[in-house]
Amino acid sequence: MMTFKQHISVSKRLSSTDELSAYLAELSALEHITLLRAMQDTYPIQAEPNVTDYIKEHFNYYDNVFDLVLGQFIMIEQILTGKFKFQNETDLDLELLAYVLRPKDEKEFDNTSPSKEDEHREAILNTPVQDLYCLLNKFLVDRDNILFKQFSGVFYSVNDEEEDDPDVISTPTPDELFNQQWYWYSIVRMLAQEDIRRYDSIYMLKMNVVLPEMSYLSQKNKIEAANQRQQAALNRL
Repeated sequence: MMTFKQHISVSKRLSSTDELSAYLAELSALEHITLLRAMQDTYPIQAEPNVTDYIKEHFNYYDNVFDLVLGQFIMIEQILTGKFKFQNETDLDLELLAYVLRPKDEKEFDNTSPSKEDEHREAILNTPVQDLYCLLNKFLVDRDNILFKQFSGVFYSVNDEEEDDPDVISTPTPDELFNQQWYWYSIVRMLAQEDIRRYDSIYMLKMNVVLPEMSYLSQKNKIEAANQRQQAALNRL
């Protein structure tokens, strides 16, 4: 089985047969044979959504949204929704895995140490690639269920999931650009009741606490907005 590091190296060359041949030619005979066998055993990657024994043994893992803390969830969502730019898909996957997987000795989410984060990513790179994508697929299945079914409309409106008409060019208004830029910050600010001294503790709230609260506030705001529209209509009579 190939490690994620080997998968990244090979995937960058698979688009070109000449590049892959040149890469294989750089290896010793034993390395060449070993890699070809690993590729045969690995591709196509059969990543059923589950958590393997290797993952359980070597990492703290998050296969569902509820177990995340809010700060961790926000980083994952920013990666998935394109807020960060990556050179290729495997770079995106590595960054995403760095939040879905955490070091085994980490008691609560903490990514403030660059050296520990480098060690953590190296451990991910040396993990069997199939084990990683099994976990990632399991997490993404749960994310889709939580965000777009169980708590539909809490963070993303239905229109956010629809594909834009390629023939229609839409320029965001200044208000829309502001809301996009500060969306997650505004949620933290609201939950902290605009008390900046509470932000750190809000970022560490578990999502099984945040999601019901956000769902309640979302429904409450919709009811209040509907009542305001109704009252405005009555006042015009």
